[in-house]
Amino acid sequence: MAVTGGWLLTGVSHAQGTLSEETSRLRTIERQIGQARTRSAALDREREALAAELASVSDRLVALAGNIQSREARIAESEERLTLLALKETTLRSRLRARRGVLAELLTGLQKLQRNPPPPLAVDPKDAARAVRGALLFGAVVPDLKGQAARLTRELAELEAVRERIVTARNDLDTHITNLGPARDELEALLARKQTLLANTSRELEAEQARALQLAKKARDIRQLLTSLAEERRKAQIRAAEEEARRIAEQEAREAEAKRLAEAKAAAQRKAQAERIARAAAEKARLLAEQKALEEEARRLAAVKAAEEKRAEEKRIAAERARLLAEQKAHEAEVRRLAALKVQQEKAAEEARLARIASEKARRQAALELKRQAEAKAKRKREKPAVRFASSLGKLAYPAQGERVRKFNDKDGYGGRSEGLHIATGKRAQITTPADGQVEFAGKFRSYGKLVIINAGDGYHLLLAGLDKITVSAGQTLAAGEPVGTMGSHTARGTLIGDRIDDPRPILYVEVRKGAEAIDSSRWWTDRGQKAVLRRNKGENEG
Repeated sequence: MAVTGGWLLTGVSHAQGTLSEETSRLRTIERQIGQARTRSAALDREREALAAELASVSDRLVALAGNIQSREARIAESEERLTLLALKETTLRSRLRARRGVLAELLTGLQKLQRNPPPPLAVDPKDAARAVRGALLFGAVVPDLKGQAARLTRELAELEAVRERIVTARNDLDTHITNLGPARDELEALLARKQTLLANTSRELEAEQARALQLAKKARDIRQLLTSLAEERRKAQIRAAEEEARRIAEQEAREAEAKRLAEAKAAAQRKAQAERIARAAAEKARLLAEQKALEEEARRLAAVKAAEEKRAEEKRIAAERARLLAEQKAHEAEVRRLAALKVQQEKAAEEARLARIASEKARRQAALELKRQAEAKAKRKREKPAVRFASSLGKLAYPAQGERVRKFNDKDGYGGRSEGLHIATGKRAQITTPADGQVEFAGKFRSYGKLVIINAGDGYHLLLAGLDKITVSAGQTLAAGEPVGTMGSHTARGTLIGDRIDDPRPILYVEVRKGAEAIDSSRWWTDRGQKAVLRRNKGENEG
């Protein structure tokens, strides 16, 4: 009897231990799902923060580039003012040197009059004739002497004022040059920070840059380069669409696999539950068999012992039977309760899991939709800038400070005509994009030196050639006024002008193309305070 009770307690403990193990495993899975959701949200926040910081750096770059160009303009004004003051000082010195002989005679005459003045009439009446002649001489000479002395005083005062203004202008120039250094250092730091931020998405940009450079090596001229870039951009769009379709198919396959695994796990759990129920039934049968054996043993003992012992034994057996029946019923009730509880928990867990799967699928679909919308918006922004280039007539700022030495259709000094605008800039001058657009090429291209091609939308392209340093890459989207690079200290070979070879200043070549043809860009530009002035000798570029 005691052995039978021990077996019953062992079966109950085993069923309870299995239930606790399943409950613990379910809680572990739910905790892992929560951690995955937390990591996904953290990654989304990091991507949003990265995009916001990149936009802030771009805005700061635009403002800082404008500040540098403004200071370069003030430096140019100070240099021009110094040139004019030096010319005025030279003119005054030349005039004084030219009148040096007359001034020497004037000073000599004044000294003689001071040492030997004419005699006064009241002192020596006998010398009245000399006094009259002296008075007449004074009357004729003194006004002229006074006029010349006054002119000399004015010229000397003007010369002194010019010298003071030269000193002031030089001090202003030194101040502007000193302030320009920290601004350029800050620009370099911001460009480095932007490159660091772009490193997180640099693989696509590097691939775009590599394809653009490969096309540049194969292209024979600008027209072929633009055609190749357009074809490559079309292929890239097709590849992006195929990659998006592949990602969606893979996502659906992963979700189907997850569903299959979940169904397999549920089937395995149902099978395990059925096996546990079968074991409980076998245990019940075993207990019934043991009960029958005990009854047979009781009958055998009753036949052997005396009538009194038989009655006592029968009473004991009846009590034991009642106890076993009660334990059996309690065991069956516990088994039914545990089975019902397990089924209920599995049903609730399955419903929660299916709900989480549905929620996760909906979240992923929403995330994919948001990503597609963001990519579509970015694509529309690249293909259609915020301000249409064709609507910007008379509104674009020049990309650099300097002197415009050639314009569209002028003679280039080599027997041909200029297809763009030539601007003579200062050393290390800052170059910015005049309009919104996407960089389609950034690198060396034949005799153009370092070249940047910007797609401004509506079929327009901006070409900036002759740069010494480029700070953008192919595939990058730019806002109007954002820096693209700096000039060097001399003219690039591709931007030389035939009749200005001796000019040591760097030359920036600016060209606007509609399709593959160069067009006159003069209608688009506005000075807006810049000091780049077109200077041409009369008739040298006509015809």
